[in-house]
Amino acid sequence: MRKYLAEFMGTCMFVLFTSVGLVYLTAFNFSQIFDIMMVFGLALMAVMFIWGPFANGGYFNPATSLGAAIEGEITWKTFGGYLLAQIIGGIAGIGLTIIGINGVVNAQKTSGQGISTNQILAAMQPASTSSLAPYSFGIELVMTFFLVLVILLVLQTKPKSSPFIAGVFLLLATFVTFPLTGGALNPVRVISPAVFSGLSGSSHLWLYLLAQFIGGALAGVVMRYFFMSRAEEVIVEIEE
Repeated sequence: MRKYLAEFMGTCMFVLFTSVGLVYLTAFNFSQIFDIMMVFGLALMAVMFIWGPFANGGYFNPATSLGAAIEGEITWKTFGGYLLAQIIGGIAGIGLTIIGINGVVNAQKTSGQGISTNQILAAMQPASTSSLAPYSFGIELVMTFFLVLVILLVLQTKPKSSPFIAGVFLLLATFVTFPLTGGALNPVRVISPAVFSGLSGSSHLWLYLLAQFIGGALAGVVMRYFFMSRAEEVIVEIEE
């Protein structure tokens, strides 16, 4: 139970920090794009340092959890628990964002300068158009693949420094993808705002989810093959 609570808390905090950053950028123009990318990287770094020791290093991303399950690092039962904890954590993070922005920021603004819940949700949702959908799908798939691969790899090979490496890579990946697709790279960042705005009304929801889960699954396959091959090499060396 502790590992599921850790995934819930970590995902909640990650979504809260990144969502507030996106609102500041898109609705209030308080910051520049690179500032938000820093928030993404630092948020992942922080939650992995805080909650990772209680939950297989800390995934906070259903695509990463799927990759870990395919790799064999966690059981499918654990994957199901992580998936549920991450989705609920993401929804809680969005809820806290809405409450905080509406309650605190709007209290400091005049009636004409406030921000609505719809504006907050729009700032959090990745954007695409029908003509750009194939490109968005490909970009999200490839970059999610690389993100999950790096996280799974460093969790096994460099566990002590994995939060720092994963955070830096997310910063870079988001910097590349944010202007193109919104840089979701995490199904929770797609599902959570859609729960509040309506699943049917969310732009290209299923396209993003499919791309991210495929990317995570491919990363798990690569990791499984890589470490199986590595184990076979060790066995051969021992026999020789």
